[in-house]
Amino acid sequence: MFFSVPLLQWLFPGITFGAIVGNVKVGSLFRAIGSTYSTHEHVEYRRGLGISLLAFVGTVVGAILISHLDQSWLLPATVLAVVVAEFAPRASRFITGRTFHLASFVTGLYAGTFGAGIGILLVALLRLKHPADADIAHVKVQARFVELILTVSAVATHWWAGNLIAAIWLPWAAGSIVGGIAGGMLLKRMMYLSGVAQKIVLRIAYAVAILTAAVRF
Repeated sequence: MFFSVPLLQWLFPGITFGAIVGNVKVGSLFRAIGSTYSTHEHVEYRRGLGISLLAFVGTVVGAILISHLDQSWLLPATVLAVVVAEFAPRASRFITGRTFHLASFVTGLYAGTFGAGIGILLVALLRLKHPADADIAHVKVQARFVELILTVSAVATHWWAGNLIAAIWLPWAAGSIVGGIAGGMLLKRMMYLSGVAQKIVLRIAYAVAILTAAVRF
């Protein structure tokens, strides 16, 4: 999202915040389908659906809220997304059995409004159900499945709001399905970049997204 949203801002300066996020989400949907397919034998479908219920509702609410907002709202949304991506792992300690349902709804709300770094939030959420360090790869697989469910709800909401543009989402989705399958295979084989490399890429993405949003603002 930190790279995709700025690209669509430059290519399509006349469309709304909701249209940008909605059409990017279609690509995310196909990528999530590919990723889930390549790891499907490890997905806990029943638990994932149960966890996703409130998050699903939150995603619909969030997508409705941004459906027709102007692109100028992308600057504060991007800054918020950077803060979320940076501090979500630290906030995970506040997710307990008592706060889990609220955290699930808020995660869904964020997924519907912007969603950059949503995978980090979902991993933090799902670690409560899989606390052992050895389960981290398994948790990431479950997070991909939950993200798929939330993306379906976001795309459906943006379709209902009239934000989806075939000339944008068709080519975007074609590339995303290939990337999703490849990414899922990499995840399954534990072929990760080093922590330092991941942070460098993430911070470059932050800079690109904030600078683009500021210029467009």
